Amino acid sequence: MIGGVAFAVWLLVFARSMQTGTFDLMIDNGARLLTGHVQVQHPDYQNEPRVDLSLPVAPAIAALRATGQFSHISARGQGFALVSGEQASFGAQIMGIQPEVEGAWSSLVAYLQAGRFIAARGEAFVGAIVARNLGLAVGDEMVVLGTARAGGIAALSVEVAGIFATGQSQLDRGIVQVHIDDFREAWDMGTDEAHAVVAIGRNVAASETGARQAAARLPGAAVLAWQQLMPEADQMRDMKAVSTEIMFYVLAIIVGFSVVNSFMMVVFERTQEFGVLKAIGMKSMLLRLQLQLEAGFVALLGIAVGIAVSAVLIAMLAQVGVPLPGDLEDLYKEFNMPSRLFPKFDWSAVQIAALLMFFGIQAAAFVPGRQIARLRPVDALRHAG
Repeated sequence: MIGGVAFAVWLLVFARSMQTGTFDLMIDNGARLLTGHVQVQHPDYQNEPRVDLSLPVAPAIAALRATGQFSHISARGQGFALVSGEQASFGAQIMGIQPEVEGAWSSLVAYLQAGRFIAARGEAFVGAIVARNLGLAVGDEMVVLGTARAGGIAALSVEVAGIFATGQSQLDRGIVQVHIDDFREAWDMGTDEAHAVVAIGRNVAASETGARQAAARLPGAAVLAWQQLMPEADQMRDMKAVSTEIMFYVLAIIVGFSVVNSFMMVVFERTQEFGVLKAIGMKSMLLRLQLQLEAGFVALLGIAVGIAVSAVLIAMLAQVGVPLPGDLEDLYKEFNMPSRLFPKFDWSAVQIAALLMFFGIQAAAFVPGRQIARLRPVDALRHAG
């Protein structure tokens, strides 16, 4: 019985932990593609991304670093402009970045199609469709014309250092990254100004904690967590969470009933024992208490074993990962996914599994306990025979 309870707890905790780890991996990949886990912005910039809605960088970076939850923090300028090559001109979003920081965490670098990432001023990292539409190759000159903060012309001439291809048309056709110093000079911004301060958390949970702590330190700014930066990903996670939550509870109930059924069978097989106890004077109340105590000890020991096994196994797999089928390697590369999944221990699953097993087995002892307590000793002994 203890083994059955332990297996049930392990099955539920492990399944939920794999799901949690997969969700975190999806969110982290989306954040590292472009937005980051957290951004600090001007309070009005999210709803109206105007070039004049900037904020000072130093206080934002200091507040994010003070939380201790982030591994990378950098400033970013953003604006829309007309980009031109020798053959054509198209509109694109220009991002002024700190390449020494973003190059360490941005997965755009992993989608490099030609050339290299930005290394210095005067260089640009462009999407594959932008390069194709403009007829640009690595080493070609690209001219950027936009509207500066004061309404003047923001003009910038850069050399294409690299081209990336993510397979997502909205990125490949609309993103051009340049050095932030070039962006500030062209868009007439101060050396300590930016439209966003982008941060990458130590993990997804740490970024959420860090966002709340940074918001308390920056009352005059908007601190946006990944849920606000990637609402589609948040909605997808919620949608999948609902369906998997239903499956989780169905699985928990099925496993719980199997354990409860086994315990009830064990109780009924001991009818003769209970008849002997009643024959020598044991009261029905104490007999039922005995069953409930036995059920409680079985449940607690099984839960403890199940949690211990789950914790050890998940801790090991969190380091080495669970390998996925090798024939899908090209698919992993296309979506910048690793070839292994890493589970994350889910304490909510532990609570659900523990409560379900404990109260389920208590109920399993309560039902036959009522019937056996009403048996006459003679009937109980004949039942066993």
